[in-house]
Amino acid sequence: MNLTIIQLGIMHLNDCLDLDQKSLEGLWSKSLWERELTDPKRICLGIKELETKKLLGLCSSWLVLDELHITSIAVDPIHQRKGLGKILISDLIKRSKSLQIKRLFLEVKENNKPAKAFYNSMGFKRVGNRSNFYKDGSDALILIKETNI
Repeated sequence: MNLTIIQLGIMHLNDCLDLDQKSLEGLWSKSLWERELTDPKRICLGIKELETKKLLGLCSSWLVLDELHITSIAVDPIHQRKGLGKILISDLIKRSKSLQIKRLFLEVKENNKPAKAFYNSMGFKRVGNRSNFYKDGSDALILIKETNI
């Protein structure tokens, strides 16, 4: 499989909505995705299969001073556990260093064991939690990764 990392823009709106629906159960609305893809204080990356041009994964984040807040990461369920998430997060970390970002933040559902293991393997550490953060009342763990720029 030949893959490429791309900067996502408004022309990828429908692909993002589709992947959000498949992987995140429609976490964000169309208007939220439009803002995510057009706001200059956002970094939205995608991983595409070169032959089919299909968006297989995405990662979006917000620049806040010298921090980067990862707001969404999704991989098509058919392509999960193939290292695509690692490729996306690694590329985001590389880009964040060039932007003088000191740390990356994200939230993960407390009971999402595979995601917690993945983020741990990428060097994220737990620094707190948010009670009743998700629609179902689950808590979110706040994770941080220092970039050591």
